[in-house]
Amino acid sequence: MLEEAARFHGHLGPYLALGLKMGLLAKELLQGDPFSLSAEIHTSTSPPRSCMVDGIQFSSGCTLGKGNIIIKEDSNLFGIFTRDSRSITIKVRPDIADSLTSLSHEHLEESAQSLFSNENEDLFEVVP
Repeated sequence: MLEEAARFHGHLGPYLALGLKMGLLAKELLQGDPFSLSAEIHTSTSPPRSCMVDGIQFSSGCTLGKGNIIIKEDSNLFGIFTRDSRSITIKVRPDIADSLTSLSHEHLEESAQSLFSNENEDLFEVVP
């Protein structure tokens, strides 16, 4: 999945990997019809943080084309996912977000692979 998402996005980076994991977690926690899931993503609307949105679109099925995802300019990194009347918030842990601010370009792919292999609880805080 990581390789396919990198082809979709254009390159492999840590924010893409975080978005993939976040979208997968949302689908897992809010099971049901894939067309009934919607997302409100809070992030910077410019790269590299906005790359998280492509990962979420790729893994969750919430896409700009379907109109079931919106992006809100924010200095924080989190998504609010809703299916029917149930909603959860998935926040990128502050230590993870902080670790990405000083990442050099030569370590982007390595960081993405490492993040993708981490457990969800090491990356995110989930608020029902």
